[in-house]
Amino acid sequence: MKKVICFLLIVMLVFLPSCKTVSDTDSGFDNNTKTGKVFTGDINDKKFTRFRLSDHCSYSQFIETYKGIYYLVGHTVYFSSDGIAKYVKLCSKPDCMHMDDYNCNAYIKTNLIAYYDGYIYCVALWEGNYWLFRMNMDGTDHVPIKLISTMQERYAGFFEHGYLYYYKGCIGRIGNTNTVIYRTPVFDNSEGTVVVDAKDKGIGVDEIMLFYPQDEHLYIYTYSPDKKYSVCRYSMENGQWSDFVNTEWCYENVLTGTDKVYWYLNGEGFYEYTYETRKTEHVADVAGEGFYSVSYNDEYIYACQYFETEDSVTSPMFYIFDRQYKLIDSVKIDIEEKCYNPLYLTELDDYIILSTSTWNRPPDYYLLKSEIGSGDIKVRKIGE
Repeated sequence: MKKVICFLLIVMLVFLPSCKTVSDTDSGFDNNTKTGKVFTGDINDKKFTRFRLSDHCSYSQFIETYKGIYYLVGHTVYFSSDGIAKYVKLCSKPDCMHMDDYNCNAYIKTNLIAYYDGYIYCVALWEGNYWLFRMNMDGTDHVPIKLISTMQERYAGFFEHGYLYYYKGCIGRIGNTNTVIYRTPVFDNSEGTVVVDAKDKGIGVDEIMLFYPQDEHLYIYTYSPDKKYSVCRYSMENGQWSDFVNTEWCYENVLTGTDKVYWYLNGEGFYEYTYETRKTEHVADVAGEGFYSVSYNDEYIYACQYFETEDSVTSPMFYIFDRQYKLIDSVKIDIEEKCYNPLYLTELDDYIILSTSTWNRPPDYYLLKSEIGSGDIKVRKIGE
């Protein structure tokens, strides 16, 4: 079951359809949030341009910017001023049906978006090949910047800090064609350059399941029938490879940190691998009975129970642990909507964002982080 869920999530990341060039006048969109505050800091703060490893949606589906929050679902970009205000489609055209990329600014027909230096970026099919696109933050002017790969080569990639890291093939062991990972800046039309060839680590074309950039490293997941999922990393600073870490699970339930790899296995508990000692340790017991989706941040571990048994859906219990695996608080997510996936989506400075479906609608619930530890956390509806 783990393998099937992980595989489906990876497939969502890599199949990118077409995008049409459109243009419209400025909609009057500004950088005022719900509270009326105007941003005066660095518009390229790394929290805006980083690869959001903690997100439980498809990577690069949820982005935080100095203007507000952008969320991509169903090939449509939604905007919220602060993450808990109502998410609206990023299109101000009067009488727009938001149905296609010929007329609607919000409709971009791609599965990944990113922010850098005052623009939103994506990669999509255009004129039969994969191109890097840029658009204004109000949704207007979808402009092709440069060719990334051909339809025959295919494409998979992720953004971080103004660069696109990409692979000419399909991750997830679906028709991989090569082992080279490239990088190209989003802010000019220069060609991509080779970052690393995974075959230097002995990784074959049929073994790459996923890769992503994080903190000057590239992390590469592989799959084999005996070990299931393993992850290794490549330093883009010194060219060194780490050992393979057998997490059994793919990127879900895993945190790759600078010094350690952390992961959770249903039925077994929490594990840690330390790069310095090259040792794996079982560090804590299971969060509870049933099946859990687990996500980590600097302060907390979130464990959301999404099945009581393999075939029994339940109203999810949401558990909050500190980073020493001590249970701090919990709340039952007792809501009317049926959940189609693990409920946790991402977090912002003050909120834990929840989604009953990352596949067909924007986030719909949230928790206040200030209530953690109170024993009385309330589930609140976004936009109310």
